[in-house]
Amino acid sequence: MTALTRQPARSGRRAPYANGERKRAELVDAAFSVFAEKGFQRLSIRQIAEEIGTSHTALLHHFGSKDSLLEAVLVRREEREGPWRRTLLEEKGLLETVPEVMRHNAGIRGVIQLDATLRAEGVNPDHPAHAFILRRDQELISSLRAEFEREIGAGRVVAQLDPAVLARQTASLIEGVQLAWLYDASVDMAGALRDFLQLLSVPAAG
Repeated sequence: MTALTRQPARSGRRAPYANGERKRAELVDAAFSVFAEKGFQRLSIRQIAEEIGTSHTALLHHFGSKDSLLEAVLVRREEREGPWRRTLLEEKGLLETVPEVMRHNAGIRGVIQLDATLRAEGVNPDHPAHAFILRRDQELISSLRAEFEREIGAGRVVAQLDPAVLARQTASLIEGVQLAWLYDASVDMAGALRDFLQLLSVPAAG
């Protein structure tokens, strides 16, 4: 995917460019909220513009198409969450990071709802988010597998378990628990993942 930012031109016209980028970012954040609440597939570019409080010509000017707007929203989400998750993983390891991420997700319902909505809509291969979701899932599985291999090597997860299977099980549990939580906010997402990971863990000595 293309980045939202570009290198500024070395000229005296940097202020208009900066204003344009600022406006683009505002539109992306507003669209993020709309998609989280109402989905994407059934909204026209005019309807999205109306929900945001701008004109469809402004959206087309900044993004070119409805699909490009969705792409910008998805990239923006990863920009928000990606660095924090990576830092947490480096500092605490997988077994503590996953429950912590789930606790964090409980505070961003709109984001999780957007994920769930796009995941349902994106089953159709023609949906503009289909390739993004598939690629993100593959990256998550690959990352989880590598982390489980590291945990097994460090003696924190039972050695007889298959990291590839654990990665798929963990990813599936994350998606399933989040969907259950969207229906029933009393579901303890962090607790569910913590208890599952404890089943895989080697008991601490003593």
